[in-house]
Amino acid sequence: MPRGRLVRWVIAPVAALVLFAALGVIGYRVFAPHETLSRPSEPYPDAAPITDERPFSELRAAPLVVDGRLRVYAEKWRVWSDGPVGGRYEATPYWAYRRWPAQVVGVVAVAAEGGPVIVSQWSDGQLVALDARRGEIAWRASGPGLGRGYDGRRTGASVVYEPESLLTARAGDGGALVIASVAGRLRAFDGATGAQRWDRPLQTGCTPAVWTGETVVAIPDCATEDITFVDAATGRPTAAWSQPDGASMNGSPAGPAPAQCALGRSGCRVLISRGSIWLLGRDGGLTQLPGLPSGGLLVGDRVVYPTTSGVAARPLRGGSPQWTWNGQGQLFATSSSNVFLLTQDRTVLGLDPATGALKLVGCAAATPDERWLLGHVYAADGTQYIALERITDAGPDAKDQLYFYGPRPVALVELYPPNRLPVWPGKFAACSPL
Repeated sequence: MPRGRLVRWVIAPVAALVLFAALGVIGYRVFAPHETLSRPSEPYPDAAPITDERPFSELRAAPLVVDGRLRVYAEKWRVWSDGPVGGRYEATPYWAYRRWPAQVVGVVAVAAEGGPVIVSQWSDGQLVALDARRGEIAWRASGPGLGRGYDGRRTGASVVYEPESLLTARAGDGGALVIASVAGRLRAFDGATGAQRWDRPLQTGCTPAVWTGETVVAIPDCATEDITFVDAATGRPTAAWSQPDGASMNGSPAGPAPAQCALGRSGCRVLISRGSIWLLGRDGGLTQLPGLPSGGLLVGDRVVYPTTSGVAARPLRGGSPQWTWNGQGQLFATSSSNVFLLTQDRTVLGLDPATGALKLVGCAAATPDERWLLGHVYAADGTQYIALERITDAGPDAKDQLYFYGPRPVALVELYPPNRLPVWPGKFAACSPL
């Protein structure tokens, strides 16, 4: 055999083996489970106001506003932040945390002594907490897989505003707690350190929709309408509730279900069941209240509700109106310090819940005569921002490009005192602030 042919016969298999090995290494690097953390390379963003003529920030993803300085988002394999809060679009991430193939199923923000902590829950059961200011992993905890994945669609709103199995509460001393349910267990962690506070089993054969009040955790019974309340700090039972005998439907769903929650199913103030309203106490005790007026919302110790000429507020336990506000606007949200209305031209009005006086004004329209509906709404407490997820009338089963209003469906609206409106003429070009 000629020497050249022999060399080729030897080299060809060796080259094939080398190529196969190289492809195997590349394939492993691409497909093997991994995580990456991109830490901040810029200073911590300032709490800067919007300083141009656009009426609001136009975002692809729904943000949590953290510390008044960061926007935190979630997508299928990543949690990340940017700033400043008033930036026109999403910016280069301040920090970003990615895992693969695990998917993000929930994100919450909790206050800690050293600054805010962002806790993410993943489909493989991992809880990963990030120091929001430093972009470093603060703590992590492992658990069994959840058997479900990311459900946030284009904006991620359900993951950051309504996480299914990740909740927050507070201990009696004010410390922040993270409550995670997975694989038939309910576990509580210190939000700052990740130390497990307690672990208790859930009923087998079902996944109860656990929710929290300020300092208690409500665990519904799967077979009945009973609820067990446990102390958020210790996991010990504090109270129980059963549907009163003879409770009528009054045209309402059977329930029971939480309502008037701070975010998602966390920090809920009332229980609604068969048309009755129950106020939740700090120990899980429930006090029956007069029924809420149609469209009514709670804010502090008041009920705000629509009237034929505007909105009114009455005491939580019933009585005559304490104030009325006359004007056109749809009551659509409240926070701890504001009552929000949306007018036909998409002006956002914020009323003082104590007096009904006009307190804040913003614009949620870029052009006149916009036609969209409200999806998720997020009023960032302690800031002058409100996020509106804008959707069409296509229905929730429609594809994202038909369901959402445009490629950037989230309007993060900055709110201004009515006597200090910005001077830029484009801010309210499509709205009527006064």
